[in-house]
Amino acid sequence: MTATVLQARGLTKRFAGVTALAGVDLDVHEGEILAVVGPNGSGKTTLFNVVSGFHSATAGTVTFRGAVISGKRADRINRLGLARTFQQAMAFPTFTVAENLELAQLAHRDDPARRRELLGLCGLAGVAEARAADLPYGLQRKLGVAVGLATGPALMLLDEPAAGLSDTDAEDLAELILALPGRGVSVACIDHNLPFLLPIAHRVVVLDAGRKIFDGEPLEARRSAAVVEAYLGGSDV
Repeated sequence: MTATVLQARGLTKRFAGVTALAGVDLDVHEGEILAVVGPNGSGKTTLFNVVSGFHSATAGTVTFRGAVISGKRADRINRLGLARTFQQAMAFPTFTVAENLELAQLAHRDDPARRRELLGLCGLAGVAEARAADLPYGLQRKLGVAVGLATGPALMLLDEPAAGLSDTDAEDLAELILALPGRGVSVACIDHNLPFLLPIAHRVVVLDAGRKIFDGEPLEARRSAAVVEAYLGGSDV
């Protein structure tokens, strides 16, 4: 078995009496691409916010690479090797692509060679001097991933990275995500585009109303009556 890079136990988050997470357990293994899916309001983004330190948990613990990170600030968690993207394009729009990657490294080790590597890996080498705001939308989404990678993470949390992408751009992004475990970066990914996400995932976690209702292989998720009832709406996705 591969080592566990992230472990969450009993994660609970309440907002003014609304329970967004209710005792969720989550593991992410080294070299894994984990899909986190569920209907709107199921707690997916809240889960990522709590794990990455943007929200504090009401109850429960999060351990990352053997150290408890519950209650730590998001910037400190990032320095430990956990990065995340957001549902919107994540970059400074008036800065160039290269400048965005340089800014991402300010709190980490300045590594020009690493930035050049990321420009190639993410298909951004030809637009390195373009302003982020001037990029096509598909490249803006890739830049968001590159910015996270520039911090040198062992784990990336991707929140709907394929939202709004064309089929071609989604295929390009899927290839990029598939390359990350081979470069030492485990992945947990939220996305509503199941034809994009399930083929690249090693394992699927399904949330519904703040609770985990499934944890297993993608093919098993398609066959799970609980998953079909809660989210998929039928046997085909």
